Amino acid sequence: MRGIEKKVNHKRKEGLRMSILKKKTMAIIGGALAVVVATGSIASIYAKAAVKVSSYTIAKSDMQQVLELNGTVVSNDSDMFFADTNLKVDKVYFKAGEEVKKGDLLVSFDKAEIDNQIALLNLDAEAKEGSYQNALQVSDKYSALYSEATRNLNVLNQQIKDTEEAIINKQNEINKRCSDLAYDGAKIQVAIVDNSSDPTSDKSKELQKQLYNNAYVQSYDSELVRLQEELGRLNTQLAGFKEYKAEMTSQKASSQIGVLTDGGKAELEASKAAADFTIEKEIEKLEAAKEGIKAECDGVVSAVYAEEGSLLTTGSPVICVDSLEDVIVRCNANKYDIMSIEKGQSVNVKILNADYSGKVTKTDKMAGMDATAANGVGVDISLNDAKDVILGLDVKARVNTASLTEVVSVPQEAIITEDEKSYVFISKDKKAIKTSVETGIKNDDYVEITSGLNEGDIVVWSDAKELSDGDEVRF
Repeated sequence: MRGIEKKVNHKRKEGLRMSILKKKTMAIIGGALAVVVATGSIASIYAKAAVKVSSYTIAKSDMQQVLELNGTVVSNDSDMFFADTNLKVDKVYFKAGEEVKKGDLLVSFDKAEIDNQIALLNLDAEAKEGSYQNALQVSDKYSALYSEATRNLNVLNQQIKDTEEAIINKQNEINKRCSDLAYDGAKIQVAIVDNSSDPTSDKSKELQKQLYNNAYVQSYDSELVRLQEELGRLNTQLAGFKEYKAEMTSQKASSQIGVLTDGGKAELEASKAAADFTIEKEIEKLEAAKEGIKAECDGVVSAVYAEEGSLLTTGSPVICVDSLEDVIVRCNANKYDIMSIEKGQSVNVKILNADYSGKVTKTDKMAGMDATAANGVGVDISLNDAKDVILGLDVKARVNTASLTEVVSVPQEAIITEDEKSYVFISKDKKAIKTSVETGIKNDDYVEITSGLNEGDIVVWSDAKELSDGDEVRF
């Protein structure tokens, strides 16, 4: 019986084991089915899960609009040195691209050659002084001759007039004396005629004698001779006066040409003063050239035109220094950007990892002034502290074109543009609500919202997927 019990117990145990195995199998299968069902439920849940979003709570704040321009670091003050006079270059101390300090000697000139030029200029000044004095002396000489002739002519004219009157008077005296003698002879002839009846009488003889004496007197009368001699002297004197007058007239005419007028003297003096001034200034330039050309500011040699030993003529370029004390950034803005740029706007510039501040100081009034910028408009930006900059570097300048206070703004990535209209999504009851907005200025990070949003609104956006109106969101 115990053997039978054992067998029965063994069968019961075996059945119990099989039952347990079946239950385990069912449990595994059921578990698997549960996993399958659970997996399907999870997929369904995840398919309807909220979108992970970034958010920005609207609050008023200050905002700046920044415009980025490409530019080049340049000097705003270049010193181009020219030769003030003819010079011989002695030595050039710097090459293009080398930095110089204010007061550095850039170029020196041959001092011996300068001294030779100064000596020649002094000789030229002496020659001009001699020429000036000679012109004055010649003028004085001609002036004396002219004055002499004028004075003598005045006397001669009076002398000639007086002599001509004396000649007339003397001729009248002679004529009267001749007339008186002729009258006496006529009376004697009448008496002879009256006594012609007795030509041998003593009376007739006396009358004939008187007539003979009268004829002799008319020819050899001492008074008449005296008067005629005086008349001769007067005529000789008159001829001398007239001859001297002709000489003085010629002297006056010839000397007048050599006399400097007041205008001529003024011109001569002005010419001499101009010559003296020119020579003096030329000597000053040469004396200054002995000191050579020195840098007038801290800067960089941008060009060297002179060579050692070369001869320079007046006006020849020698050397050029670009100032490092007055450095600007030269930019070009297109026709759209230039509308936002104004003189005085603040600017931030990065040069070789160093940040510089500045401001807009000038905008060109004509596009295309810079041949490399096509139709761009030139913009000059001054730097407040341009230490250790390198001229010619290309940089980017950030111009603060607008500055607003207490405005509503949102991040750039939150803005959606459709059909030239702007939208954002705001979170309401954990859903994304598409909202139309009006925009204003913008910068690299934010956009001004002029209407459509209020303080406290939560703007959301997703970097992973495109949001749709009504999407559930999670932060």
